[in-house]
Amino acid sequence: MSDPLAELLIRVEYLRDGVLTPQDARAWPREWLASIETTGILDPHAQAEEIIYDGCDHECAVPNLGFEAHPDDPERLVSVHRCLHGCGVVFLEPRDFEQWRFSLVGLARSVAAAIGASGVIVEDVPGRVVLVGTANVGGQASEVFLGFGLARSDSAVIIATAQRLRASERPVVLSVGVKPGDIWSLGTRPRTAVLAEHAVLEVGCLSLDLARIFPTPGMIEVKPSDWLTVTEAAEMLVEDLSWLTIEKARARVSKAAGNEVFKTNGLEGTLRRIERHSFSTWRLEQRNRDLAKDDW
Repeated sequence: MSDPLAELLIRVEYLRDGVLTPQDARAWPREWLASIETTGILDPHAQAEEIIYDGCDHECAVPNLGFEAHPDDPERLVSVHRCLHGCGVVFLEPRDFEQWRFSLVGLARSVAAAIGASGVIVEDVPGRVVLVGTANVGGQASEVFLGFGLARSDSAVIIATAQRLRASERPVVLSVGVKPGDIWSLGTRPRTAVLAEHAVLEVGCLSLDLARIFPTPGMIEVKPSDWLTVTEAAEMLVEDLSWLTIEKARARVSKAAGNEVFKTNGLEGTLRRIERHSFSTWRLEQRNRDLAKDDW
């Protein structure tokens, strides 16, 4: 049987503007959505201006024209839709237009309560990375973060600008609903897990056992070969092109990075990091080009 909470956490990763539309919400019972609302994971949002009515074969686009008393039940408010495709008059209720907005901070509060985290919840990168607090992870006091949208194309840049995450000595990152991509250019790679695979909703609150997710202590160190600073890349280039000074090599590397001829973390200056494999390909091209000049 599928887990509604897991489905929701995965679904919110792909929401437009973070809004759960009435059509999205139909996947879950209203009572269950109400219980999720009490956790703070979802906040009530303005009613939809238009919905797709899928109660007939034509899936009409129905605008929200306001509500009036039902002709046979004055206590019931309805919006009247007159289908132009032969379905006749359709009565829609206010709940048919209800929407919710996903709250990363609200989810962080629920996670903090579930794991007994200490400290203050802080948005490290608004809407993308939140510091949940400090908790015991594998026998060590670790800072736990929530990450959102960590499979998107800008994720490496987002992570590189997350100052608290970068400064953390023992970071743990719970990605909301997707497995993070190859985005870590930090000094130490955080221990990671996908929250949707482990969180459980119990009587209106989140349940999460970090001991089961991270049973052993320690962190995975980033291999020195994974990312290079501009200076490290320049020093490697000088090994091939000995006539270059380190300043000229650094300038050449920076220019190539700006032209995106190899993979970087998307940042500039001292925060720029270069992926070794793509740099090595470019470095070989530079060496071959200079050797070809010497042949002349």
